[in-house]
Formats: sequence, C-alpha cells, structure tokens
Amino acid sequence: MTQETSQKLFRQQALEHHARPEAQGALLQLAPIWARTAYWIVVALVTVGGVGLALVDIHDYAQGPAFVQVKGVEDVISNAGGKVSRVRVKRGQQVKAGEPLVELYASLESVERERLEQEFRTQLAATLLNPNNTAAQQALSNMRSALDLSQARLAERSLRSPFDGWIHDVRVREGQVIGTGEVVVSVMREGTECWVQALVPGRYRPMIKPGQGFRLELEGFPYLYQELTVDSLSDELVGPAEVRRYLGPDLGDAVQLEGPVMVVEARLPASSFRTDKRDYNYYTGMPGTARIKVRARNGWVTLLPILEYLRNDDE
Repeated sequence: MTQETSQKLFRQQALEHHARPEAQGALLQLAPIWARTAYWIVVALVTVGGVGLALVDIHDYAQGPAFVQVKGVEDVISNAGGKVSRVRVKRGQQVKAGEPLVELYASLESVERERLEQEFRTQLAATLLNPNNTAAQQALSNMRSALDLSQARLAERSLRSPFDGWIHDVRVREGQVIGTGEVVVSVMREGTECWVQALVPGRYRPMIKPGQGFRLELEGFPYLYQELTVDSLSDELVGPAEVRRYLGPDLGDAVQLEGPVMVVEARLPASSFRTDKRDYNYYTGMPGTARIKVRARNGWVTLLPILEYLRNDDE
C-alpha cells in the first residue's frame, strides 16, 4: 500500500498520533500520603485482631430467670374466710409461738359461744342436782362437745404464730375480706438461709456441675453482680407445667418458659445485700437473671465454628 493510499484510508490526525514515540507509565499510582497511611493502619488492625482472637478465650454462659427463695419462712394460712378486723404485727417484728397475728371479725361466733356457755351452765346445774339422771349426764356431755366446737371456731378467727421468729411479710390489711386458704402473714425462723433458684435451658445439663461459677443480677439493681457457686442442680429436666408446680402458685405464673429446663440452686452469702450505701433484705420471689459459665472457646473457634470440627477430626 502506498503512502498516498494510506493517507486516503486514515485521517491525518491518526497518522500523526501513530508516528509519535510510545510512552511508558504505571498502571496505578497512589500518590496521596493518606492512602498509604490508611493501608498500613488496616494491616496493623487485622494483624492485632487475628493475634487477639488466637490468644483470647470467649466464654459461653447458660442464662435463665432466677428467683430468690428464703428458706425457713412459713406462711400462716386462714382456716376460715371473713373480714380482717385487726392486724397486730408489722414486717420485721419479733413474735413468740402462739402470739396472735391477725384477727377476723367473730361476732357470730362470739354470740354462739356465749349462748352455749349459758346452756352448759344450766345443764351442769341440773346434772348436779340429780347426779343419777343418765339423760342429764348425756345432755351435759353433748353440750360440752358443742361448746368445744364453738371454741375451736372462735379460735380460727385469730391467726397465731406457729413458732418464735420474725414477721417476714404481711399480706392483708384491716377491713380486707379474705377467703379460706389464703396466706395472711409469713413468719421467718431464726437462722434462715437465702438461696437462688435458676431455670436454665436443659441443653446445658451435661456442662454444669456443683462448684461452677454462678453470677446473679437482680432486677432493679443493674450491674450489681453477685458471684456465687452452684450448690445443687436437678437430675432431670422439667417442663413449664412442672416448673409452675415446683415454684408454687405465687412464682409459677411469673415466668414464661419454652422447652425443658433444669433447676440450679446457689446459696446467697447473707440475708441482705448492700448497694448505694444502703442495705436491702432478700425476699422470696425476688427476680433476677442467672448466668452460669459452661465452657470457654478460642476466639477463632468462636468466630469460625468449623475449626472445632476440623480439630476434632484431626484428633
């Protein structure tokens, strides 16, 4: 192809550009200093993070709701319903065995008892006048039984302390109407102990043994951690229905569970705790959250669980 022909095929500007000498250059050049600095910072962070994951162990915790149980506390239950006429005690008061705690209105029982006493005295006088009268003696015996029954009914209107101790809780007020079987007062014995019952998922049962660490955080007192020790745990897993029966009617409805759980117990070191320069007493049903350390794994294994399976295969 001659020069004249090539000039006809290509534009003059293209020919001139092709005739220029070839220029060599870099494909990528990061000139700004901040880009190089950021690169080395990222490299350093990745290196430190990788070393940290290799050296640090990350702990797994079995977590669940927990409740305080004050052992040695007995509830005084009403044997008959009625209206509370007088509350003789208050929380923290020391009481003796047999001391009246709460009284119910007993106007009908008092009237009945006075009537029977009057009839008993009349029958007794008739019997003394004629000691050989068998019918009179039988009537006197029946009257005495009726009088004892009336006395027992009147005694039910006064609820008394079953033993020496302190009033732990008062659940009624004057003028309140209560039914049969309701708890009116709780009395605490001397030397009572406070325990924590935690409900943790059943899948952690093989990993928990007595002596392991037990951390308790009470509701209403955030970041007030109490380090305890597992004292005992249930041998079998229990379902939500069994847990309600185990905890009782007062606490059973206060927790929502999904799936089987196990019950873990830990002893509290005292009957009270201190925070913000104030002392607070534990009480039965005080809620919280329990965390029990079950295992520790390397940081890389926690981040990439497949590493654990690969290590087990090698072993």
